[in-house]
Amino acid sequence: MRYVRAAMLVLVALCSVWMQEARAGAALANVGMITLTTTGDYAVPVAIWYPTSAEQVEWHAGPYLIHATRDAPITSGLHPLIILSHGSGGGEFGHADLAETLARHGYIVATPRHLGDSFDQPQGRGSDLQVIGRPWQVVATLDTVLADQRLAPAIDAKRIGMAGFSAGAYTTMVMAGAKPDFSLYAAYCTAHGDDSEVCSAGAQSRQRITRPGWKVPDDKRIRAAVAMAPFSIMFDAKSVADVTIPLRIYKASNDQVLRNQWNTDHLLSLLPASVERGELPGGHYVFLAPCSAALQAAVPLICNDPPGVDRAALHAKLNAEIVDFFDHKLPPAN
Repeated sequence: MRYVRAAMLVLVALCSVWMQEARAGAALANVGMITLTTTGDYAVPVAIWYPTSAEQVEWHAGPYLIHATRDAPITSGLHPLIILSHGSGGGEFGHADLAETLARHGYIVATPRHLGDSFDQPQGRGSDLQVIGRPWQVVATLDTVLADQRLAPAIDAKRIGMAGFSAGAYTTMVMAGAKPDFSLYAAYCTAHGDDSEVCSAGAQSRQRITRPGWKVPDDKRIRAAVAMAPFSIMFDAKSVADVTIPLRIYKASNDQVLRNQWNTDHLLSLLPASVERGELPGGHYVFLAPCSAALQAAVPLICNDPPGVDRAALHAKLNAEIVDFFDHKLPPAN
């Protein structure tokens, strides 16, 4: 039996190598893009990235260089769908490199601009529009994308994942089944009034309530999720008790915006040891796509990394890991 088991282990290892070689040898797709706006209570702008065989075209969206041909045809077949949620004050192009990488590997990627917590409409920050509205905007994005006549026939609705950064990682955890306890926000700021990034009013910080009784959605469509530097002070053990889907959690080793002890490390302490985890050197914003010269000049805070931190090299590894995670956790049906 020992020899049979050893032989089986060798066979599994060989199969893994063969799969990796096949994936490495497979030709990557070009990337196409369309945009749409969600319907219902929200009118959220969404960029949709997807695989295409059309010739690749580059263009600029503000300070971002986009490698995606607009209105190109989608490659035939069914594709898994990934929702990609930006951080507070961001937009739909802040993780363009990850969206493009996923699309090149056969994924359709929807990147909503979270109105009320975006670069152009930040008025909901610190309110229920941020912590409850964001997940509802993801629901609206899912509903709209899955109903779109151009996209619906190309999406495998049983293979939906989500990834997010910072407030987008919080949003991802909610869509994964976490239920935030909003009283923990005030409790945190009472104990950590010196955390000016989270508690702008010190110990008196409270979430502003614009819709009394408003609750986060209970949506079961997300099957696997990646959270990068998640905002987590409103989660406790009870909050994450219903999170059962596969997760991969990343932290920045020197996060000065969301203190690891009370955010990423805190969240990981609440989750099973089986949850996949990763770490990038540098600060909070190392998870954003490498900056163009224009973005570097406009917002150096989110672009500058410590000496020795090569964001482009880190993202090549990070993006490959995320593709690999979804490849394994959202496999096609046999």
